[in-house]
Amino acid sequence: MRYLVVFILFLPLSVSAQDSSTYQPRVSVDVPNEAVIVGQPAIVRIKVLVPTFMPQPPTFPSLEQQNILVRLPERASGPVSETVDGETWSGVQRSYRLYPLAPGPVAFEAHEVVVTFADPPSNEPVQVSVTLPPIQLNAEIPDGAQGLDPLIIATGFSLDQKLDGPTDMQAGDSITRVISAQISGTTALTIPALTPQDQSPLLRAYPKEPRFSETEDRGVLSGQRVEETVYIAQDGGDIQLSAVSIDWFNLDTGQIETASLTPTQLTLAPPKRQPPDARAVLKSALYLTVVVCALWAFGRLLRPRYETLKIERQRKYLASEKYAVDSLRAALQSRNLPAVYQALDLWKSRSAHPERSLDLERNLMQIGAARYSSTTTNGPEDWDAAMQNLSALNCAKERKSGSLPPLNP
Repeated sequence: MRYLVVFILFLPLSVSAQDSSTYQPRVSVDVPNEAVIVGQPAIVRIKVLVPTFMPQPPTFPSLEQQNILVRLPERASGPVSETVDGETWSGVQRSYRLYPLAPGPVAFEAHEVVVTFADPPSNEPVQVSVTLPPIQLNAEIPDGAQGLDPLIIATGFSLDQKLDGPTDMQAGDSITRVISAQISGTTALTIPALTPQDQSPLLRAYPKEPRFSETEDRGVLSGQRVEETVYIAQDGGDIQLSAVSIDWFNLDTGQIETASLTPTQLTLAPPKRQPPDARAVLKSALYLTVVVCALWAFGRLLRPRYETLKIERQRKYLASEKYAVDSLRAALQSRNLPAVYQALDLWKSRSAHPERSLDLERNLMQIGAARYSSTTTNGPEDWDAAMQNLSALNCAKERKSGSLPPLNP
């Protein structure tokens, strides 16, 4: 891989009394000038050289920033030496592995390297802060991976699932679903959320925080993301834990592949009816007692008034024309002729038009003749005609209450 080498010479922040401008530290930065694939490492090296020696190691920047994963390889820092103007300069080099997590240009913020070295004329320690030149990387997506969401570019990717608990569940039972994703050739931070957000009143989910692990082998990252969710049955029915399917781009084959998990079917039994506890029974009994006492007090308060209204209503009914008609009807239905005449006399005394009973009286005379006469010329007792004339009395009574008086009496 080709690198762009930049040499920068800076003046010290504090120098000795003697002129030492010729012997200032030299800092260089090696940055790859070719685009790097998203999720793959770009090696950046910062080298510091001094003409004498460094009584303490230089302070290198972290280069941390958004959408960049920074990893220091084993033995990231090591001694170096070079010949400068015929003299041997010694120093330290720091190597970084920078993993861009999103495509596009990545410009780093300004960083400084703090160098402490022995000033050649006096051998006194001098500290210099050197500002690094702008560092910029360019991250790209390989052909064939365009439009992939989430963007997973690796040499290997797989899914695994473990279930702990019964799939035939009672209300209150739990089952634990553990989904893990293994990735090689890049960081595990590129793995998206794995567990589907299943929303159902039958099953309540309690997810735990995802766990990440990462390993490195000769500069190649591998890792794992593990998600654990506990599901508790709430009600009866059939439900399933959803399938999982994730597309990823294989750097070795240059093709998009799919890692997937099949759904898990669950059968939930409805909750058993639980008998009320003693506290609930006592509470219900207390409410019932309060309601009964309130009704008793309310009834006792209103009972005298109700009895008075009832007696008054009965008194008015017994003194009304309606009572006389009802008595007459009952006597006719029982075919009790003496009772009929007694009720008829009562009605006449209360009616404003007693002459309307003439037809009924003629029917009663025919009934009396048929019942008590010894001659055979009289017909049978016609009680139906008497009932019809009673209905006429009722109709006349209703017309009386709703009709207007005649214009020419």
